[in-house]
Amino acid sequence: MDTIDSNQLAEDYGWLFGGVAVVAYVAVAVIFLVAYVRIIQKAGYSGWWVLVGLLPILNVVMFLVFAFSRWPVLRERDALRAGGVYPR
Repeated sequence: MDTIDSNQLAEDYGWLFGGVAVVAYVAVAVIFLVAYVRIIQKAGYSGWWVLVGLLPILNVVMFLVFAFSRWPVLRERDALRAGGVYPR
């Protein structure tokens, strides 16, 4: 009876394992990207701001601006509570 050699198995099916890993990575990346877009939209910003997060150094600046600025959704809420009209 033939025994399965792990080196031969890796040579024969290594592309399959690598392909599955790439598909899993892309799926997780898409799920996180969609989640980030939803979070940014709920804050009142355009979902396109997520693309800025892919740029080095600018992503840190964007994070700090979003963290310490007044979010549009909060400005709208405050305007509605005050009985005013939200300026767009």
